[in-house]
Amino acid sequence: MSRSRGVLRKIVTTLSCPPSGGVVGASPYTLTALMIDSDKYAHAQVVSRRDPAPDLWIIRIRPDAELPYRPGQYVTVGLPSNGRIIERPYSICSSPLEDEIELFIERVPEGELSDPLFSLGVGGELIVRRRTKGLFLRDAPLDVPHLFVATVTGIAPFVSLLRTVAARARSGEWTPVPVVTLQGAARSAELGYADELMALAAEFEWFTYVPTVSRPWEDPEWSGERGRVEDVVRKYADAAGIRPGNGGVFLCGHPGMISGARAIMRRGGFDDKAIREEQYWPD
Repeated sequence: MSRSRGVLRKIVTTLSCPPSGGVVGASPYTLTALMIDSDKYAHAQVVSRRDPAPDLWIIRIRPDAELPYRPGQYVTVGLPSNGRIIERPYSICSSPLEDEIELFIERVPEGELSDPLFSLGVGGELIVRRRTKGLFLRDAPLDVPHLFVATVTGIAPFVSLLRTVAARARSGEWTPVPVVTLQGAARSAELGYADELMALAAEFEWFTYVPTVSRPWEDPEWSGERGRVEDVVRKYADAAGIRPGNGGVFLCGHPGMISGARAIMRRGGFDDKAIREEQYWPD
């Protein structure tokens, strides 16, 4: 594993993407002739990929350098294009206890990075910034009940934290407090981590996971909560005893959801400092 620093590395790319909607297999990107600063960037390879829905995918990447991070932070990834590097930040799903970095990504039509990034299969190569960033979840877990609210890929930082605290709970290193995680999506296939989170809820009494679907008419087999995730925020917060002075609220995902959920919790008596947020914007 190369960890040389302070030198320029040469990376080449061939930008021959398959047509949109094509079968994703081996990556069309082979990094070969763009000079990058190895103090700033590292090279990474896709080691696994899962596509829960047509425009959503989960990849695990293996950087050739250590990238320390904590739950709630993001990593900036990029691909060379026409002599420059196109970059975007993505929240990390994996726990710092894991050897690889996992990302949950949404493909944006004609997105400058997400579209070509979608073409990367196992073995594909990309560039990552060596420094992870972000302040979200920096003060979690708290010693009071938690309410996590997410839309689709906004579940990523919560998955990272939940994997971490679950490992600590199994080893007796964390005294659990109630954690309620609500995730909204248009259709159930977009939930991405539903199976993992439901398994976690079955394992631990302190954890509750509630997915909700806003377009149930497109998902006839769905039997869970229906509606936007902010529609059920107060219902599950009240059931868990999450109230002003006894609970932390964390919102991540679509700006509209965050605005709506924040307003609902503010009307419930929470002040702004008790409500943390991380907004996701289109590519």
